[in-house]
Amino acid sequence: MKFSSIKTKLFLALVLVSVIPIVIVTYNSYRSYTNLVNQQTSLVASNTIHNTVKGIEDIFGNIERISLTIQQQTSSATAYTTVSDELKKLASTSDSYDIFIIQNKLKLIFENLLLSYDYVNGIYLFSPDGKNISYGSTAELKVGYVPLQDAWYQKTIANKGQLYIGEPGVKPYIINSEPSLVFSRALYDMKTQQFLGVFMLDCSLDIFKGLNQDAVPNMSYFVLANDDGNIIYDSTGQNTDSRLPEDLTRKTEAMQGDELEFYNENNLTVIQRLPVYHWTVIANISLSELYEKYGISNKLILYISLTCAVIFILLSILLSNWITKPITQLAKIMRKNKSQKFVTTEIKPKRVDEIGFLYTEYNKMMQDIDIFVRESYQNKILTMDSQMKALEAQINSHFLYNTLESINSIAEIEEVESIAVMTKALGDMFRYSIKTDSELVFARDEIQHVDNYMAIQQIRYGSKICFVKELEDSVLEAKILKLILQPLVENAVYHGLENKRGNGMLLLKGFLEPDTKRIIFEIRDDGIGIQEERLKEIQALLDQPPEFMGLGHRSRQSIGIKNVHSRIALYYGSDFGLTITSEPALGTTITLRLPSK
Repeated sequence: MKFSSIKTKLFLALVLVSVIPIVIVTYNSYRSYTNLVNQQTSLVASNTIHNTVKGIEDIFGNIERISLTIQQQTSSATAYTTVSDELKKLASTSDSYDIFIIQNKLKLIFENLLLSYDYVNGIYLFSPDGKNISYGSTAELKVGYVPLQDAWYQKTIANKGQLYIGEPGVKPYIINSEPSLVFSRALYDMKTQQFLGVFMLDCSLDIFKGLNQDAVPNMSYFVLANDDGNIIYDSTGQNTDSRLPEDLTRKTEAMQGDELEFYNENNLTVIQRLPVYHWTVIANISLSELYEKYGISNKLILYISLTCAVIFILLSILLSNWITKPITQLAKIMRKNKSQKFVTTEIKPKRVDEIGFLYTEYNKMMQDIDIFVRESYQNKILTMDSQMKALEAQINSHFLYNTLESINSIAEIEEVESIAVMTKALGDMFRYSIKTDSELVFARDEIQHVDNYMAIQQIRYGSKICFVKELEDSVLEAKILKLILQPLVENAVYHGLENKRGNGMLLLKGFLEPDTKRIIFEIRDDGIGIQEERLKEIQALLDQPPEFMGLGHRSRQSIGIKNVHSRIALYYGSDFGLTITSEPALGTTITLRLPSK
């Protein structure tokens, strides 16, 4: 089945648990932030249009206050002369000198206005009969100009004292005129309501420059237009003295209320009327540039989310590997055990959780199965093999034993003592080896078997080998496996003492170990010893478990130290057997450990 491994399932679970919340949080954050950007966009547009409208209203209010209070100002020439008083004198005189005197009396008032407002080009007073007084360094009236028939003058009088705002553009009646905006008001006597004349301010279009301060730089601009669709002011400075586009004109004319908001491609346009002044404010916000500005945060949200997702995926891989690795290793080892090798294992570092418990119980189970199989299966097979070997030996030994009896009889008749001794000892050895009553014998019988073997070897080698026995009485009465000492003594003679120059000694020692009460046999010789490499090979061979070759098969290691060690380990358990130590030129010691019962 696909994705059947626990590692894959755990990885997918960790990824789902970690990545899905990230996706949800990212989606909600992105959507919330997009909504916030949209709200901010509307807020920017609303603030821009409202600030612009408020700025225009403040400008108009300021102009209106100037025009209302100008006629009440007191001249510096006398504490009791007002602008209205001087206008009355201007209307009643035609003398140039009197007009000059009136102009000087009002000079300080109007100069203060010119200095206070840098966008004021000129200040003008017109009497009802057309005479005028003008103040301005760059906006002087043309000589002989009489405004009585001009449209702006007629509309100013028609407003009955209300502020009139003229059309922006170049004024033909002003010398060196540049595009400007004219504000005018008809002045009346406060008591008698007598028409005194007209007050006019000529202002440059810089009057609207302060409106740009609250706009968003490079993202918004606004346009002022009158009811006829003529552009009065453009914050970009590009569309002055021109008309609104037709689509904006149509939308403006079709407005039901005082404010309209609509989207046009990548722009947000807000239109608001100024009904008192018959003007329209049009603000435009560039959404693409605004989104680009706020889009950095959107990208940051995405980058952070992707980074977190990658980190969580990597952590999921590491965690799934870390958690499932010991389980995977255990599964591989269990597959190996199909061949009945009973492999145990351990987890590093040691763990005390459920996985550590699983390893411990698995090892215990393998050991129990191994013991069970060895005791109930391998031992039976090896016992059968031993019985076959014994049967083969018995068949051959009967013939040899009868032959040796014949030779011994002839040697006694002929009085050849050495042959008699050798044949007697060899016969006793054959008779001992073919006994099949039990696998266990008394240790004294096993020692007698060794004595028979050494009797033969001492006739062969003479005084070259000194055989010494150090045996405790308690050991002699113990029962041990048959034929485990003589092969080791034989190994010491042929491999340790035979090739040694001079005489040698062979010690057979048997005692009970004080602490464990185990039976210990030591076969020690002072022969040529074993080379280090060969000794390691022998020790490695002893570490290998007993192996059944099959009925009828014989290994060259079936006798000797390996055979003895395997028989002891199979019969008594792996805690018993033999060990070997040796030093070249100094000798070899084989230690046999057996249970006392």
